[in-house]
Amino acid sequence: MALPKSSISHVCKAIAEFISDGLHASSHSIRILIGNPADAAPAQAETQHRINLFFYRFEPMGFQADSSPGDIWWLRLHCLITAFGIAEDQISSGENDLRLIGELMRVFHETPVLNISSEDEEHFQLQIVFQPLSADVMNHIWSTQNEVSYRPSVAYEMAVGPVVPKKREIGSPLTGQIGYQVHAGMEGPSEPSTAAIITPYVSTSVIDTSTEDWAPVICFVYKEKCVTSLIFEKDSGELAGFQPKIWVAGKPGTDVHLAWEIWNHQGGWQHTDETVQTTASTPAIEPDNIASAQTVTIHLPAGNDNYQAVLYATRTYQRGIDGREISIRSNPLLVTVYKGT
Repeated sequence: MALPKSSISHVCKAIAEFISDGLHASSHSIRILIGNPADAAPAQAETQHRINLFFYRFEPMGFQADSSPGDIWWLRLHCLITAFGIAEDQISSGENDLRLIGELMRVFHETPVLNISSEDEEHFQLQIVFQPLSADVMNHIWSTQNEVSYRPSVAYEMAVGPVVPKKREIGSPLTGQIGYQVHAGMEGPSEPSTAAIITPYVSTSVIDTSTEDWAPVICFVYKEKCVTSLIFEKDSGELAGFQPKIWVAGKPGTDVHLAWEIWNHQGGWQHTDETVQTTASTPAIEPDNIASAQTVTIHLPAGNDNYQAVLYATRTYQRGIDGREISIRSNPLLVTVYKGT
């Protein structure tokens, strides 16, 4: 019976598949293996080149000292990649080793960041960083590989890979507004008093669309104001009459899609399936010129008695350096719904 996959094995396999695609392995008789070099060394009659990925060290990312057991644990993966070329067509195995290593380094140099999806369709990025090893470290690694002779190898740090817990921590809601009260005694007010509420201020945002990686900016247009956070009581008339109107700024005419994430006490933050396709209307958010705003209307997702919904606008473009498709999200818009006493 096969062992179940782990999140780390899934990431390592995704790296191997990326290398296979980058080197056109199937058309060049190249096998991509995961394991130690001793097991990957080809037999005398081998007819295929081999590239072996030896993940020999795992260490914490370094920025998760206060994480809980239900949070994703991020690790730095250290990998030794070794070429095992064979002699063919009057080309020695040593020269084929160099051809394999050279092409591998080219592929990682051209694409230093990999977009990888986990098994539950979460997306994350893995940065590939070249790590030159000292002669002592290299000798130590190869001294453990039985009688296998040293072959050309390179080492990379691949950061960061996830260890995904089976039972995930339910994330906390976001802060939509802050407030304060002032009273005379330390014992507190004898009767409830009205708190001063501070709502997030929306300033003018001018987007520089001359760069390819510009991000859209959005805001709610509500009661003739630009706002980024709203709070409603459940079953109130104000909530019943609320129809979100969104001002989308960016390069005019650029396609973007709007999508909600919703939070509740049972499931934490979750994506919703419904998205709205629209386009950026203006190159800036200007609260003083709100009368001229061109907005798109969307539906607020339904939730429980106490829930939050966050809206993002996402645009996708092809990066000029390598033609890869990149998605960029806007600032978030927050709606909080609470059940009154």
